[in-house]
Amino acid sequence: MTERVSALVDEHKKLGAEFVEWNGLNVAGTYSGQTVEQEHNAVRDAAGLYDLTAFRKLWVTGPDAREVLNKACTRDFSKLKPGKATYSVVLTDEGTICDDGIGFCHADDKFRWVIGTGTSGDRIAEVAKGKDATLEWDNEVQIMSLQGPKAIDVLAPNASGGDLRELKFFQHGDFNLFGRDVHISRTGYSGERGYEIYTTPEDAPHLWQQILETGKEHGVMACSFASLDPVRVEAGLLFYPFDANETNTPWEVGAGFVVDKNKDDFLGKDAVLAKEGKERHILRGVSVASDSNVFGDEDGLYQDGKKVGTVVGPAYSSRMGKSIAMAFLDPDVTEGAKVKLGDGGDAKELEVENLPFYDKEKKRPRA
Repeated sequence: MTERVSALVDEHKKLGAEFVEWNGLNVAGTYSGQTVEQEHNAVRDAAGLYDLTAFRKLWVTGPDAREVLNKACTRDFSKLKPGKATYSVVLTDEGTICDDGIGFCHADDKFRWVIGTGTSGDRIAEVAKGKDATLEWDNEVQIMSLQGPKAIDVLAPNASGGDLRELKFFQHGDFNLFGRDVHISRTGYSGERGYEIYTTPEDAPHLWQQILETGKEHGVMACSFASLDPVRVEAGLLFYPFDANETNTPWEVGAGFVVDKNKDDFLGKDAVLAKEGKERHILRGVSVASDSNVFGDEDGLYQDGKKVGTVVGPAYSSRMGKSIAMAFLDPDVTEGAKVKLGDGGDAKELEVENLPFYDKEKKRPRA
C-alpha cells in the first residue's frame, strides 16, 4: 500500500506554516504573517485555498459497487448518475452515526467515497463481503479546495475540457486546469460556492502556485485549518466526531434529510427509523456578542438553574462580532430562547437559533 503523503508540504513551509497532525497527516494549522480573520474574510469575500489531502478517499469499484454503497449509506445511491455526488451518513446497527461523507459516482461501476476520520470504511467492507466489488484506499490523490464567491473567476478562465461555470452544486467532472489534468467537484466545507480539485502529487505544487498567483488580483489567499472552524460553524456544517458521532442519530444533528426512508434496506435502517421523534437533544446554535471566543468544548448551558444543553462546536466569528457555537439542547429549547453559559450568578446570557448562523437559506453554495 502506498504511504499517505501531502505533496504540498514545501508550499506550506514557504507560507510559514505551523503544522498539526490530523487524520494521519501533518496539515497547516496556521500560517505566519496572516490571521484567522483574514483567511475567514477571504473565504467569504473572495476565495480561500485549502489543502484537504488529509481527507481519506475510498474507491469502490466493480459490478456490485453501487449495490454496496447503497446498502452501506442512508442516501439512495441507486439513483446517483455519473458526474453527480451526494452527501450521506453511515450508521451503526443502533441507528447512530458512525461517519459522514460524500459519494461521487464516476461510472455505474466506479464510485469514490470521501471522509474525514470516521469508520465507514469498515462498514462498507462488511457489506462488500461476497459481492463483486473492490475496495481500495487512494493514498496518492491530493485535494485542494478553493472556496468563495471568486473561486469560479479564478478557475474557469484557466480550465478546459468543459465549461466549469456550468458545473452545478454537487456535480463533478474531468478538466484540464493550468495545463494539468484534474478532477473537479463543485463541493466544499465553507457554505460558499466552491470547488475541490483532485490531482496527482506531481501536479499539486504547480496547481497550488498557479491558483494563488492568478487569484492575487481577486483577493485569494492560502487558508489554514485554523480558519475552517469559524467558517464551517457559521455554515452549520457537521464535523465528525465532534458534533456528529456514535452517540447521535441523524434526527438529532439536523441530518434527517439524508435518511431515505423509501430505500428497501440500509445498515441501521430499522433502528434509525424507530428513533425518529424520540430525539434526546437537538443540535442548534447559541451566540453572544463578543470580541473573542467565550465558549469551551463541553461547556454546560442552563435555563432557570437547570442544565439544558452542552456546547460541542465553539468558534469566534469576527465577521458577525459574536462568539458562536453548535450545541446539543433539550428538544423544547428552541430558536429565540435564552440560555446561560454556566449556572453562576454572572453567567453570560446566550441566544438560541437554528443552524446555520450564516446564509440561513443556504443560497450561496448554489449561486
